[in-house]
Amino acid sequence: MNIFIGSSNSSESLKALRQIALIIEEEGHVPIPWNKPGLFPLGNYVLDSLRDISLKVDAAVLIFNEDDRSWYRNDSVLQPRDNVVLEYGLFVSQLGREKTIICRRGNTKVPSDLNGIIYCDLNKEFKAQSVLVEWLQFLKARKIN
Repeated sequence: MNIFIGSSNSSESLKALRQIALIIEEEGHVPIPWNKPGLFPLGNYVLDSLRDISLKVDAAVLIFNEDDRSWYRNDSVLQPRDNVVLEYGLFVSQLGREKTIICRRGNTKVPSDLNGIIYCDLNKEFKAQSVLVEWLQFLKARKIN
């Protein structure tokens, strides 16, 4: 299976992206990180490229990291980069919820519509790895393509 991995460009997010890519590879699948050369060709519109990618991959992992500080109800909160949240919605609409997952690092504020989603907690590294492996095995067993 080809699995897209989306994140921000922050060093913490890219570190998580590499760790997730290694787990995907170890399970015999092909990680497709957003920063893979050639994935976003020059002259293309980013959203069109993302839609094309969503049609070619079997699953997607989006990393929600504490990237941006914003104000919410008179308090400062950390939230994932807006484009990563948008990409989650795009991949869910194309692939479905069971093939598109969120991995969260830190205590990120997420949009209220996403509050009920069960996510992979990257703060607990060992558990995160086992949860990701379990998800990959589930996809393989269901032969989701």
